[in-house]
This record gives sequence, structure tokens and C-alpha cells, in this order.
Amino acid sequence: MSTPMTYRRHAASSTSSWLGVWAIALGAFALVVTEFLPVGLLPGIVKGFGISEGAAGLTVTATAVLGFIAAPLTALLVGKIDRRLVLLALTALVILSGITSAVAPDFAVLVIARLILGIGVGGFWSISITAAARLVPEHQVAKASSLVFSGISVASVVSVPMGSYISAHYDWRVAFIVASVLATIVFALQVFTLPKIAMDRGTTAADFLSLLKSKKVVAIYVTIIFIVSGQFAGYTFVAPYLQQLARFQPNTITVLLLAYGVLAVFGNFLGGALAGRNLHKTVYGNVILFLGSLIALAAIPHQPVVAIVSLLAWALSWGMAPVGTQLWLFEETKHAPEAAQSMNTSIFQLSISLGSLVGGLVVDHINLHASMWAGSAIFALAIATVLFVGRLDAAKGVAQKSSR
Repeated sequence: MSTPMTYRRHAASSTSSWLGVWAIALGAFALVVTEFLPVGLLPGIVKGFGISEGAAGLTVTATAVLGFIAAPLTALLVGKIDRRLVLLALTALVILSGITSAVAPDFAVLVIARLILGIGVGGFWSISITAAARLVPEHQVAKASSLVFSGISVASVVSVPMGSYISAHYDWRVAFIVASVLATIVFALQVFTLPKIAMDRGTTAADFLSLLKSKKVVAIYVTIIFIVSGQFAGYTFVAPYLQQLARFQPNTITVLLLAYGVLAVFGNFLGGALAGRNLHKTVYGNVILFLGSLIALAAIPHQPVVAIVSLLAWALSWGMAPVGTQLWLFEETKHAPEAAQSMNTSIFQLSISLGSLVGGLVVDHINLHASMWAGSAIFALAIATVLFVGRLDAAKGVAQKSSR
């Protein structure tokens, strides 16, 4: 097993340190807004380039594929380089991707722009949490990490409904112009507020190998794959699904997606509170709610009330989803936290690409309706892996009692 990572704390004042944490959180916000814009822009992209919904889903898949590759490579390649410089470079990639997306003359160039973003996504999430933790005292690490994660939650509220609204009222390219301006402002703030973030050591291949020696860690990663893949098999196509099958108008869809984002943020806090009482039951109940909401939406899409309730239940469960797996992972990987985070990022991005790819294939070869059924089938597998992790916990508990 590799030795535990230790980090020297940044010696600047409390105010400047927290400004740096805020700058990283805003970087997360700009990144996630740009990453998930295509979900709300899908109808406009389909119309603009004259392609199918399944092909348009590649705008999500391409980013995720590069994120999957970039996360571990970034952790290994940056070594002890000042994390301030790395974070600035990654934010610059977000700006470049946004501008290229806005001016893309054809769909191929748009996909290339999304691949560029994938490098930024994978790299950012492999180092950002650790970088934020370096800026504050030990007892404030959880608060700093939560602030960075809040950037994701708020961005998830903003990105899809913003894209849906712009797609309904303006050219879809306007959304990427807005995202590029946002990322440019964040870059300027980071230049002036991020202090130097030195590292004592970099991540090594041994850190990654140590993670794969644990059955529970591997099982947690498999659970994450099924949860995230199931999510994006359906969610990538949620805007056209609500429009074509549930028969909602574009303005109504924008409101529903905004409500989805708000409930997802609430679900994040609810999941944390429930997990503190019983972690395994929280995760198990979460995936059951997830599966039930997707099945209901797939089975009865033409009933507005059922569709709305199912969508909001889906939002709540998606907000809760990362909490349990993150807590499981945290407890098992304290010896290699940066490697575990970059591996988690890589697997998360792989899962987005798998889910959106599966959804795209069933949409193109069956129909749009099949995307929700595909997500439901994947979630059934997530339930099985959650139960398996629970059995590993139970066996560990029995072993610990017998050794006393």
C-alpha cells in the first residue's frame, strides 16, 4: 500500500485562502455549465446541423470520453507543479472550447470543441478538491470541499434549463457565447485570487494500483458506473423526450428542468443528512427511488402529472446519488486521496459517455421512448452492486466482532 498523502497548508491569510477556494468553486461552476449545456440545447443542435438526436448526444459523450482519459493522466503528469498554474490552464481550455463551439461551422468541429472541454473536465476534477483543501486549515477542509462541490450543484441547476431556454428563443450558439464569457470572467478572478499551491509530492502509479486491490473500492466504482450511466442514458435526451412524448411546450420544459436542478441540489443535502444516520440504507433507498421514477416516466409519459412527479422524484434521487458513494469511497481510500479522486472522475466521465452512448444507440435504432427504458435497465444493475457492497460491509463487521 502506498504511503498516505500529506500536504503543507498555504500560509496566507484566512481571507486570501478562502478567496482562492471561491475561485476554484467558480471554476467548477463555469466548467459544469459548459459541460452540460448540450443537454438543454439538443433540439437546437439537431435542427441546426440536420442530425439525429442520437448523433447530437455525441456532444455529451465526446466530453466524457476525454474526461475519462484526462483525469488519471493529469494526476500523473502534473507531478508537483504549482496547482494554481494547472487550474488556470484548465480554465483556459474551457474558454477555448466554448468559443470553438459557438463558431463551429459543422458538427465535426463542435465535437472537437467538446473533446477539448473533456481535457479540462478530467484535469480539473482530478486536482481541484485537493487544491482547495490545501488552502485552508485541517478543520475547514470539509467546508472547502463542500463549497467546490456546490459549484457543481448550482451549475446543474443553471446549465440545462439555460440551454433549453436559449434553444427555444435564440440560436443555440448564443449559449456557448454566454458560457465563454462566464469562463473568461472566472479566469480573470482566478488570476488575481488564486495563491501559489505547492505540493509535497505527486500521484504515482502505485497509488492507483493500491485502489484496485480492495474489493469494496472496486465494487463502489462499479456502482458509480451503473448509477451515472443509467442517469445519462435517459437524461441526455430528457428535453426532446418531454417535448415529443410528454407533449410539454418549450417554456414548460425550461421550468421543469429548472425545478429538476433545484431539487437535485436539495437532494444533495438530504442525502448527506440521511447518510449520516444509515449510509447503506440511504444508498439502497436512493437507487430504488431512481429506478422507480425512471420506470414511471418511461411507462406513462403521456400523463402530465405522472411525468412531472416522476421527473421531480428523479431529480431528488440524482441529487442524493453522489453522497453515499463518495462517503463509501472516502472511508476506503484515505491512503491515496488524489488518486481516488482522479479515478472517480475518470470513472464518472466514462459512465457519462457510456450512458449517453447507450441512450443514443437506442434512440437511433429503436426510438426516443427507449432511452428511459435503457436507463431503467442499467439502474437495476446498480441495485445489485449496492447490495453487494452492503454484504461486504456486513462481512467486515462480523470479522471485526469475531477478532475482538
